Amino acid sequence: MPSHKTLKSIAHNFGHSFTSLMNYHTDDYVLGHILKQARLTGYSKLSIDIKNKVAEPTELINDKIRDSISRYLDWFPKFVMDSGASMDYISKATMCITFDLSKSLPCGFDSKVLQNLYTCEVVIVDDREKEYKAVLSDWWYPET
Repeated sequence: MPSHKTLKSIAHNFGHSFTSLMNYHTDDYVLGHILKQARLTGYSKLSIDIKNKVAEPTELINDKIRDSISRYLDWFPKFVMDSGASMDYISKATMCITFDLSKSLPCGFDSKVLQNLYTCEVVIVDDREKEYKAVLSDWWYPET
């Protein structure tokens, strides 16, 4: 029987999976693609409405990022079900990835490669209006 109990871990694990080394597309990790777009456009926050399958701003999204987001959003209902919950319990689900473009540090392996701090926040609101939030933060650099 589905349970509300797993919604907090679903928020954490979904964000962790999206920002992990498992999310690779063509020639870089998706976080690297997002960071490159952020540096190029000046937009530092990617907002994704998971339930309604909307991501913005569009200036921050190229084909590689769009493809990854689409795959993750298509996977989300199965992930929720496999985690022991139900999509019927979720009234709202969002993920925001924000890069701090004002703070750059050289990578330890190459001082010419700069990394930026990112934060990934996933918020799920259930059918009882209870909020489940996961916040992940680390440094990232583009591969290419």
